[in-house]
Amino acid sequence: MTARTQAIRTGSGLGSLITYATLLLALLGWVTWAVMDQLPIGSLVKAVAATGVFQVLPGAMVWRAIRPRNGWLLEDLAMGFAMGFAIAVPAQTIAGLMHSRIPAYVVPLLFVAVFAAVPVLRRRVLEARWSPLPWWLGPALGLMTLAAYPQTEWYFKQNLLWSDKPWTPYIDTYLHQALAAQILTRGPVSWPTVAGEDLGYQWFAHAWMAHVTATSGVPLDHVLMRFLPAIMPIVAVASIAVLGLRLSGSPGVGALSAAFSMLVGSGQPWGLLGLQLPITPLSPTLGLGIPTLVAMVLVLATRWRGEALRGAFWLIPWLTVIATGTKGSTSPVVIAGLGLAAAAMLIWNRPMFWPVVRDAVVIGVSLIVTMVVVFHGSVAGLKLGVTNSAKQTSLSSVIGGVASREQVLFVSAAVIIAGLTRAALAFSLPFRRESRLDPVSWVLIGAAIAGAAALGLFSHPGRSQSYFTLTAIPLAATGSAIGARHLWLALGRRRALLLGALSAVAAFVFFKGILVWTGRIVPRKYDQFWQITTIAAVVVLVAAVIGALVVRRQWWRGALTTVALIGLFAGAGSWIDTYRTSVPVPDERPATLTSQNATTVGMLRAARYIREHSEPTDLVMTNRHCTTVREPRGGCDSRRWLVSAFSERQMLVEGWTATPRATQIAPNGRDSITVDYWKPEILELNDTFIAAPTADAQRRLWDLGVRWVYVETTRPHADDLAPYATLGIRTPTAAAWKLSPPR
Repeated sequence: MTARTQAIRTGSGLGSLITYATLLLALLGWVTWAVMDQLPIGSLVKAVAATGVFQVLPGAMVWRAIRPRNGWLLEDLAMGFAMGFAIAVPAQTIAGLMHSRIPAYVVPLLFVAVFAAVPVLRRRVLEARWSPLPWWLGPALGLMTLAAYPQTEWYFKQNLLWSDKPWTPYIDTYLHQALAAQILTRGPVSWPTVAGEDLGYQWFAHAWMAHVTATSGVPLDHVLMRFLPAIMPIVAVASIAVLGLRLSGSPGVGALSAAFSMLVGSGQPWGLLGLQLPITPLSPTLGLGIPTLVAMVLVLATRWRGEALRGAFWLIPWLTVIATGTKGSTSPVVIAGLGLAAAAMLIWNRPMFWPVVRDAVVIGVSLIVTMVVVFHGSVAGLKLGVTNSAKQTSLSSVIGGVASREQVLFVSAAVIIAGLTRAALAFSLPFRRESRLDPVSWVLIGAAIAGAAALGLFSHPGRSQSYFTLTAIPLAATGSAIGARHLWLALGRRRALLLGALSAVAAFVFFKGILVWTGRIVPRKYDQFWQITTIAAVVVLVAAVIGALVVRRQWWRGALTTVALIGLFAGAGSWIDTYRTSVPVPDERPATLTSQNATTVGMLRAARYIREHSEPTDLVMTNRHCTTVREPRGGCDSRRWLVSAFSERQMLVEGWTATPRATQIAPNGRDSITVDYWKPEILELNDTFIAAPTADAQRRLWDLGVRWVYVETTRPHADDLAPYATLGIRTPTAAAWKLSPPR
C-alpha cells in the first residue's frame, strides 16, 4: 500500500469499454431475471430511472467534488450510489414527516443545482478524470456476483408478489416493507405495527426503499422483493472492488477484494456450513450498508494521504450517521480499526497520530448522536458475555453444547479465529514498512478483528452479533487483497506459487481430509472434537514448517504466509461445500390458509384498499396477530406484519415482535418472538370488537384514533360490522371496513 495512492493507467480504452459493457450486461441479467420472476417491466424502468436521476447523479457529483482528480468511472458510479443513498435518506425523512413526496424530488435536485451552479464545485466535478481499466475486470466482477444467485433464487421463490394460491413469504419480509411504508408516509415517528412504540431501529435502508417508491411510483413490495435483490450483487461487488482499487491503485487488488468477499467462507476443520456473504436479500440493511461503509473508509484514506480535495472532512460525520443508521454494526467496526490505527501511529508514525484520533473522535461523536436520535439508545438486546456467546455459536451446536469453562473459552476463541479467515493475509501488512506507517492498514486489520471478536464475545436474542462479522467482510477482504499483492512482490513468483500449492494441499486435508478419516462430529462426543482439532493443528504446523523451508532466508514470512493461505483456501473450500450441500430450498408443499405466515391476494387487496382510501395518519386495527391461526397469547409467534406493510398505515396492534419494548421485556434467546402483548386490555378490545362489535367498543376504539378495520377470515369475526363500520371491500380471505364515528 503506497502512502499516496495515485490513479494509474491500467488498461486501454477498449479494455475499459469491455469492462463496463460486461458489468452492464451483468446488471441487465440480474434485473431481467427479476422481470421474469414477477417484476413488471414498467416498475423496473421507473425504479432504475429514479435511482439514476435522484440518487446516483447527485451522489456522483458530490463524490467527484471531493475525490482525487484521477479516478475511475466505476468509482464514480459505486460511490455515486453511496452518496446518493446519503442524500436520499434525509430527503425521504423530510418527505415522510411532511406527508408529501415533493421533498423526495426537490432535495436531490437541489444538490444537482448547487454543484452545477457554484463555480468551484462545478469545476471540480468537470475536472475529475476517468482512468481506463483492464478488459478482464468487468467479466471477473460480473462472475463474482453469481455467488449471490442461490440465495436470491430462494428469496424470489419464497417471496411472491402475487399468486392465485396462498403462499408463505419469509418471516421478516413484511416487517421490512412495513418499516419502509412508515418512512414513506409518516416519517420515523413510531413503530408501524404497534401504536405508541418508538422506532428505535436501523431504518435508513428502509428510507432508501421509500425514496425509490416516492420518486418512481413503484410499489414498495416491488422495490423490496425484486428491484433491490436484483441490483444489490452488482452494487456490493462494485463497491468492494472500488475500495481495493482506490486504496492500492491496482485493478488486481480490486478484483481480489471482491473475490475474497464473495467466494471465501469460514476456514475451519469442523465441517461447519453456512452462507456468509456480505449481502443477503433477507437483510436489506446489510447489503445497503456496504457502499456507505466503503465511502467512509475512502474519505478517511484519501484525507490521510493528502489526496482528497478540500471539504472532504464534512463527509465523515455525514457518512458515519448514514452508515450507522443503515446498519448499526458499521461504525463500531470502523472505530475499532481507528483505535488500532491510533495506537500504531503512536509507535511508528507520530505525525499521523492526531489526524487519526481527530477523525476517530468525530466518528465516535457521530455514532453516539445516531444511537440517541435514530436508535433511541436501544442496543436491541446485544449483551457482552463469553459464556452466552459461546452457546450461540454454530460450533457449539455442532458439538452438542459447551460443557465446561475450558470449552467455552476454546469455542469462543475458535469462532473468532475462523471469523478472521478473509483477513488472513491482511496481517502481513505491518511487516512492510510503508504499510506499517499507513493508518489505513491498521483500520482494515482492526475492523476485521472487531467484526470477528463479536462472534465470541457478544450474544443477542436473534443471534445478530454475526452481523458485525459480515459488516467487516469488505474491509477484511480488502486488507487480504492488498497483503496478497505485497507478498507476491516480496516472495517472487516462484516461491509464491510454491507456497500457494503447498497451502492448497494442506487446506484440503485441513477442512476435508480430517473429517473423511474421523467422520463428521457427533454431538457431545467431545473426544472426537478434540481429536479433529489436534490433527488440524498438526497439519497447519507441518505445512508452516515446510513453508519456512521453501522461503529459507525469511523463514518466518514463509511460515506465516502458509498458515494464512491455509485459512483462505479452507474458507474457499467451505464456501464450495456450503453451496453444494446446504443452499436453502423453498418449501414445495402447497401452502394453505393455516400455514405459518400464509398470505393471499385477497389479503393484500383488502390492505391496499385501506391504503388507497385513507389518510396517512389514520390508525388501523386487525384481528390477526400471530404467524399461525391461533389466539394471540400464551406462545403466539407475533411476527405478523402484512396489514402494516400493504396498508402503509399505523396499526393499533398487529405483530409486536421486534419492537424495542418486546426485546426489553424478553431479552433472552428468542423469547421476544412469543412474549405476550403488554397491553392485554387493548388487545382484548381490538379482537372482541371484530368478533362481536358493540357501540361502547366502537367509541373506545374511535377515541384511541382507530379509523379502519381489517378483518381476516381465518380469525373470529362478525359477518357484518354495521352499523359501527362501513364495508369498503370484501374478498374470500379478508375485508376492509371504515369505522363510523360514534353517535
